[in-house]
Amino acid sequence: MNLVLVGGGEIGTQIADALYRSHNVTVLDLDESRADAFQALDVRFVRGNGADPDDLRAAGADKADAFVACTLNDDINVLACLAAKGLGAKETMAFVTRQRYVDAFRQRGAMESIGLSIDRVLWPQRTLARQIVEIVRVPRALDSASFAGGRIRMIEYRLAAGDPYLDQPLAQVDLPDGALVVGAIRDDAFVVPSGTTELHAGDKVVFMGTPDAVRRLEGRFAPSRRRQRVAVVGGGNVGFMVAEQLQEYGADLTIVESDEDRAGKLAALLPKALVLKGDGTDLELLEQERLEDADVIVAVTSDDATNLLVSLLAKQLGVPKVITRVGRSRNRRLFERVGIDAPLTPRTAAVQEVLNWLKVDEVDHLATIEDRAEVMEVTFPYDATAGEVRALGAPPHSLVGAIVRKHKAIVPRGTTIIQPGDHLFLITTPDNIGAVEAWLQRHERGGGG
Repeated sequence: MNLVLVGGGEIGTQIADALYRSHNVTVLDLDESRADAFQALDVRFVRGNGADPDDLRAAGADKADAFVACTLNDDINVLACLAAKGLGAKETMAFVTRQRYVDAFRQRGAMESIGLSIDRVLWPQRTLARQIVEIVRVPRALDSASFAGGRIRMIEYRLAAGDPYLDQPLAQVDLPDGALVVGAIRDDAFVVPSGTTELHAGDKVVFMGTPDAVRRLEGRFAPSRRRQRVAVVGGGNVGFMVAEQLQEYGADLTIVESDEDRAGKLAALLPKALVLKGDGTDLELLEQERLEDADVIVAVTSDDATNLLVSLLAKQLGVPKVITRVGRSRNRRLFERVGIDAPLTPRTAAVQEVLNWLKVDEVDHLATIEDRAEVMEVTFPYDATAGEVRALGAPPHSLVGAIVRKHKAIVPRGTTIIQPGDHLFLITTPDNIGAVEAWLQRHERGGGG
């Protein structure tokens, strides 16, 4: 596949790193200093403007099987995709940060009506906002996600003294029917569990199961449900989308925004929220407004340093859960090391969406687990031989967390039969895609594992 990327920043680098080994990748960027990073990846670098047709031709956009514009400028990304499409690029994707572009290029939208189209418009900030709301809504959860149209749920907790399931082999643990432990993070390493694995206080544990089973798990970790008090620091696009959804959810909501005009707009758009014009790093303001009584503080300004300071102050004040936006992926581990509960970056999820859109391998990349593991969906080959999970096994360093068969979700045990055409939800490490594909190929034409 010939892939052209406009934008050699962090997102472009991550996409190129994921694809250069098996595809021809060209990066177009005005900043020539970025070329060195791509030489190490065996990626062709062209200095130029993504909105200039001559520069696009020089990068090979006219012969591109896929064209992705991922600069930090919405207008450049949209213009680049439109120009590339006109030159002959087969498929185009534009990264954007504003709702108006999503609306304009939707199917049967304003742009399509005048003959302009972009195959995919991606808004990473909206994905991040939805992820934050999922986590906020579940007390104590560090992460929460749904798959297969809501038929499968995943949830992550940090275990503490007194929690269930501690210090006993998982084979002896009394989990709700329809739930499974699919992973644990301990000492910065991801553990794919087995029946002999024991969970300890301090471990971050990932469960997968049916919605009913996960609801019963939630009750075991946080028995009392009440209206949550949530403080959002930063009223930009992400902060507004989070607050808008939490307002519908019924949370007791406070928003802290430093810009007076923006604060006024938020107050008008979110009548049920208390909007404060102020600095989220001002300890006196936080104490005066009693934000230490919040169940959750969400730090989503556009600046990593500000979000880190807000989060540290929140932890110092004793806020039970702190969710933090991390703009630069490399900063995520720093946030973890200083004790931030849920540092989230929109870019990791965005790169997964690009890989799924390009269909570069035999798996669908559904979610990451703290950048250490991944949830993948694969189809068990239609010409494979059915067999029990314990007989068929799983790819190395992987676990089958759930099966969807004819719209029905099954949380497997060792005796569960995997049938041809089943959709398998695997938990594995990101570097294990090759092993997953090899496992699927061995089962094709009725081969064994």
